[in-house]
Amino acid sequence: MARALELIDSLVAEGKEEFTFDEARAALDRSPTATANTLRRLQDNGLVDRLGRGRYAIRPLGSLHTSATTDDLALAVGATFGDREHRIAYLSALADLGLLSHPARTITIACTAQVRASTISRRPLRVVMEQVETIHLEAESIGRSWRSKLERALFECALRVDLTGGVERLAEALTDGASGADPDRISLLAKVFGPRGLAAERRLASLAQVLDLPVRLDPTVKPRQPIVRLDPRDQRVVWVDGTFRVAWNINADELRAVARN
Repeated sequence: MARALELIDSLVAEGKEEFTFDEARAALDRSPTATANTLRRLQDNGLVDRLGRGRYAIRPLGSLHTSATTDDLALAVGATFGDREHRIAYLSALADLGLLSHPARTITIACTAQVRASTISRRPLRVVMEQVETIHLEAESIGRSWRSKLERALFECALRVDLTGGVERLAEALTDGASGADPDRISLLAKVFGPRGLAAERRLASLAQVLDLPVRLDPTVKPRQPIVRLDPRDQRVVWVDGTFRVAWNINADELRAVARN
């Protein structure tokens, strides 16, 4: 165990928060089997966390016996995706921004290339393919990773309600994040994504108006413009918002109750 602690000490001295199996083996000057056993002991004692195949993170003091992903999602994602163009997105971004009371267990990442990993720190991983041109649009750099900004996170969840778990979660996030959201940024995103983007903006505008939220979205809607479903997966129509021509699949009072609890 002394050698294992020396390894941690040397990595911390070098300013490293994460490291690879090969780096640990070189520092320990041991066989692959001995190195693996050492790293397993460090994991068992709550000193390091396995981020993915051959990748580890040193857990911060005060957070022992907890997942590194809980303390720093960007660290774990950055270690897994490396130099691939990516972004912490959708529900994962909303949760990381503190807008969800019950974050989803699955980590959702937008990326320009597929990865072999299926988990990050023992949590399921979902990769959503995206074009290079939009991957970092309205996103911010966090350590070695990127994350959707508030406006992008809300917009993309309205764009892909199927990745959001339903309009209830989108309404919850919009209710908590509306006061800080810039409607002009959402409008610019809608234009970049074309007709699908404008449909997402209309969903957000309808939600904001019905829930009486402090963000004014004003997409252009023509009188004969086709109806947009609030949740494209649900064919039910409870009522239609005539202002933004959005067909709701849920009663407005029910959604208000869910979003504010």
